[in-house]
Amino acid sequence: MPDIRRLAFLLTALVTPPALAPLALAQGTPAVTPPTTAPRAILFRLVENTAAITGTLDGPTAARRWTPGESLGPLARQQIEATVKATALGPTGKLGAATVGGRIETNDPCDWVRDTRYLTTVKTVFPAHALSAPWNPVPRPITALPLNSAPYLAIVAAELKKRGLTAAPRLVQLLRTDLDGNGRDDILMVAASDPVTFSDGVMSTLYAERAGQYSLVLVREALPGGVKTSVLGERIFKTAPAADAFPSVLTQRIGAVADLNGDGSMEVLVDDYVHEGEGTTVWQSRTGTGGMQKVLEWGCGV
Repeated sequence: MPDIRRLAFLLTALVTPPALAPLALAQGTPAVTPPTTAPRAILFRLVENTAAITGTLDGPTAARRWTPGESLGPLARQQIEATVKATALGPTGKLGAATVGGRIETNDPCDWVRDTRYLTTVKTVFPAHALSAPWNPVPRPITALPLNSAPYLAIVAAELKKRGLTAAPRLVQLLRTDLDGNGRDDILMVAASDPVTFSDGVMSTLYAERAGQYSLVLVREALPGGVKTSVLGERIFKTAPAADAFPSVLTQRIGAVADLNGDGSMEVLVDDYVHEGEGTTVWQSRTGTGGMQKVLEWGCGV
């Protein structure tokens, strides 16, 4: 999570607009009452052979909401332990069919995290995500654009200038899609002073070490009232971190873009790291009101 040093990530519940979930479910707080009905969808975060249970989508169509993975209902637990079919998801859409499930274990040392197995490995880099749901999770195409696109580099340069940074703009991800189905394309950008790298197929942790380093996650939405830029992640280092400072991590990446709750709009999943921790934040377009809204945080870290 941007610029936050903490011992644990928060895990909150994703809801179908306009209702909002409680904004804090952290280590040590009371768990959500487990649902007694079968889930409508199950969301997983995939890393190699492990699938963290991010949450289950429960309730009737008009009031669907996510139950955190730590509060699995009995029917959800049965389904996962018997294995479920899911769609593996990456930055540009569907990666393929996946089988997820088996024995559910508690993550150590993050005892609020529930892990199971990613049994069918689709060729990709990790982290990736998977959704078990009856609807199409990617209703519109997602296109990767050239990273040397001058207009978007100029946008990054302007955003850096606002923050007092004169570093050269660099794009490490540039995607185009229609998030909310309004017929207008939106642009998703990840800008970083250093490349996002992968070691053995898993996203590497990159620490801030010098002045001028940065990482920005931006979404430019084409809305009825004009174009609006939302910042989904921001890590800026105008000066070099002090030698005795708490370690700060730069790494951020758009992990997937998908319709997670079946409402036709696609959410943006941002994967990132903090010192000895990792997480995913889900952002949703607020159709008609402008800007992106953070609706889910999942993570594990100490």
